[in-house]
Amino acid sequence: MISMKREILIRAAITDPVVWRAFVVSILLSIRFQPIFAVVAAGLTFPSYVLASSVTQPMENVESSDSIGWSLHLREILDYDPSKKSILPDFFNRYFAWRREINRKIGLETIFSYYTLTQGYADKDWSMGASSGDLDLTGRWLLHGTKGHRPTYLAFRARYRHAYGCTAPSEIAAGTDLLWRTVDGFTDAGFQVPNLYLSQGLFHGNLTVRYGQISIDNFFDSNKMRSDKHYLLNKAFSANPTVAFPSYGAGFTAKWQQGEKWDFSFGGSNIQGTDYDAQYVSLSLTSTALFVTAQAGYNFNGLGMHDARIQLMGWQSNDSNEEALDTGNGISITLEHAGKRSGERFLLRYAFSGDDATEIDQMLTTGWGRETGNQDYIGFGAGIGRSTEDNDLWQGVAEIYYRWQVTKELTISPDLQVILGKGDTDEHDFHFVAGLRAGLTF
Repeated sequence: MISMKREILIRAAITDPVVWRAFVVSILLSIRFQPIFAVVAAGLTFPSYVLASSVTQPMENVESSDSIGWSLHLREILDYDPSKKSILPDFFNRYFAWRREINRKIGLETIFSYYTLTQGYADKDWSMGASSGDLDLTGRWLLHGTKGHRPTYLAFRARYRHAYGCTAPSEIAAGTDLLWRTVDGFTDAGFQVPNLYLSQGLFHGNLTVRYGQISIDNFFDSNKMRSDKHYLLNKAFSANPTVAFPSYGAGFTAKWQQGEKWDFSFGGSNIQGTDYDAQYVSLSLTSTALFVTAQAGYNFNGLGMHDARIQLMGWQSNDSNEEALDTGNGISITLEHAGKRSGERFLLRYAFSGDDATEIDQMLTTGWGRETGNQDYIGFGAGIGRSTEDNDLWQGVAEIYYRWQVTKELTISPDLQVILGKGDTDEHDFHFVAGLRAGLTF
């Protein structure tokens, strides 16, 4: 009796036009969205947070996009992204499997990268070109605890910066009488170890302490569009020309996170070279020149209930009788706001410095950027700054770029800058800088 009832129900379902329409629609949907189903199925083996991740940092993240933690996170997103192909030969899969096994066994994570930049400058009477490369080995080793509970890391970064010819892109400004550099980084400095420090998470992750050899600008005055590797190139956006950040030095930082709203940071570092001093002040830990900074940030719901953040940083640089340096101090105020689209960001920043530690004493910048596709990004920035030596001398900059994530490892970014205003000796009001940046990360 039961089997007969089942047979009657099945026949009724087969002859029911509603059931047939639902069946046909389901077949069409499965064909149309087959790639999505494949990704969902792949999520059984891929980390779920990777599939849901954006290549843009969350608003509450305080660190720079060039910090070790975010660099490793971004590489992992690309490694597990099924929609991006790899250009590396198949035998590299053995290396990737070995690297994952090392991470599982001893907690060591590493990333290799090589970025190149070529820039061409032109004004009415003069033109020049420059190019350089930046080879990095970055990593961190989990020495104690777990990633989610009281972790202690040994973080490190070694790099080799070199020019392809006689001029690196960082030298264009000095050769053309611009008030600040057309890029942050991309120098001809040679081999450096800017990071070798211990990082400890305490009080259930509320307090993070770092001490050792650090690039202190990775943890202060950052924003989600600040990176010479991933976003805008001009130093007005990829750094801050009004702050005398050391290139790197021995020091410490401490950050206290009060819930999801407030964070407070304090740090200090000796100065082993600055962006305005071509020669190192000291290559040892005995440099007495000191840079100290403090910062407070507040995360809140802005317009349309989108994420927003306001941040205030103050700093002071003490030359301690080092002849190559100047004493200075200043403040920087940054407002960030998320947009409606994925990864969309709006930025507004004002910075001021006193004394002669920097070449720019006031600067106002604004920026916008968003993801345009699968981990591609477009951005625009505009800013104006005043010379420290001549308060009547101002220059403005506008820049636009596009970052194309070609494969898991390869990015290509065309870039255009228009700089307005005379320099100290230059009589030209219009300056153009075109750039092409490429990066290989694995």
